[in-house]
Amino acid sequence: MKILTSFASRLLALSCAFALIAVAPAQDEAPPAIELGAPFGDSAVLQQGQAVPVWGWSKSGTEVTVQFASQKKTAKADKEGKWMVKLDKLKTNAKPAEMKISEKGGKSRVLKDILVGEVWMASGQSNMQWILSKSAGRELLKQFSEMEKDELPAIREFKVSNYYAHLHPIEHAKGGWSKDFGNFSAIAFAFAHKLHGELDVPIGILNCSFSQTAIEAWTPRIGYKDSKSDYNKAIAAKLLETDPSTPEHKKAWNAFYDSVMEAVEQNQKIAKEGGEFVEIPKKTPGNMSSNRDATWLYNARLHPVVPYAISGCIWNQGYANMGEGLSY
Repeated sequence: MKILTSFASRLLALSCAFALIAVAPAQDEAPPAIELGAPFGDSAVLQQGQAVPVWGWSKSGTEVTVQFASQKKTAKADKEGKWMVKLDKLKTNAKPAEMKISEKGGKSRVLKDILVGEVWMASGQSNMQWILSKSAGRELLKQFSEMEKDELPAIREFKVSNYYAHLHPIEHAKGGWSKDFGNFSAIAFAFAHKLHGELDVPIGILNCSFSQTAIEAWTPRIGYKDSKSDYNKAIAAKLLETDPSTPEHKKAWNAFYDSVMEAVEQNQKIAKEGGEFVEIPKKTPGNMSSNRDATWLYNARLHPVVPYAISGCIWNQGYANMGEGLSY
């Protein structure tokens, strides 16, 4: 019996470990003076003509003030430490500006080189992730190399940097804005370059793409919750099996452990009496078949940027769902 208990304990540990290694973040660095939502950093592009949410975390109850473009907005951190303000509609600005975030009587942080223009999310799989320097767009890079710095188009790209997939939605993520065109998504850059040429405003790209990923992985849990389709209802049921707060989780995992223990007991008997061993069940309940299962990519690469103000989204994905046209 000790052998069986030990086996079950190890299996549980392995299952929990798999759930936690969605992709482990890099070694934590010293925390900034004030923690901000992932898209807020130096060289960010903010959306013009819309209310712009700005959020972050401080000690619960702390009053936080955001100053930008002659606006001053204040909010108080909730019981979980999260605060959010909404800037009024912003006018286009291609001249680098500063945003100051300060806690009442405490820390402050200044973001530099902030522009205001059009922000678009670019998501999907490998075709969207493929970088400019490895595509036909490299011809543009040659042209840019002959330009002065102030002649280059004001296009910037943001990426979450410390996660690519996760079992549960990530709130606290790290990321950064880049001006290195060669490492931008080629498709997103082509789109942004076209927009910049037509509108003559700064363009920001939220690059949330990753290769070999199905559309199910990019869909949040709420996207399955109220669906009328049997296909989506089945996925919604799996998501409940993964959530430890639900009775579906307890039922599914107890049944899984029972099936494992039953196979182990049969094999112990076979080991004594002879015969062919039975296979021990390996597939765990829920959406844990891999880190590209339903919701995982949304949780890590999209959730941390919600609700950043954007103009729209471009999407290039489908190969991972080949043969699934109707459900897609």
